[in-house]
Amino acid sequence: MNDHPETHRDQEEQKSYVPASPIKRIIAWVGVVYMVCLVFLNVYPFFHQGAYLTGIAPLFACPGIAGMFAVAVYLLRSPDSTYARKVSMGILAVLCAVGFVVSLALGIPALLANFGGGQ
Repeated sequence: MNDHPETHRDQEEQKSYVPASPIKRIIAWVGVVYMVCLVFLNVYPFFHQGAYLTGIAPLFACPGIAGMFAVAVYLLRSPDSTYARKVSMGILAVLCAVGFVVSLALGIPALLANFGGGQ
């Protein structure tokens, strides 16, 4: 076995830390939000006599739309993007903002109705 200091330095240089890209981080946070929502949906019936939340499907679009909006804004602000890419990311960001508002407008009344606030 060769335990020279030079070989240890070479191994340390090869195993340097490379952080994830911002897009991968955004997608990971969207996944975390979805997991928290699914855990909440699975735990909710235990505390409310077995009643499930109904009609809240539009709210589950919100984390994905917000993640897509964040990716679009990141790519829009990227300095090496072409003009066509910036325009398409701007349009996507506007569509995501509209979709987010529509999803909230459809999902929040249904959520409140489940809690007795919409009656």
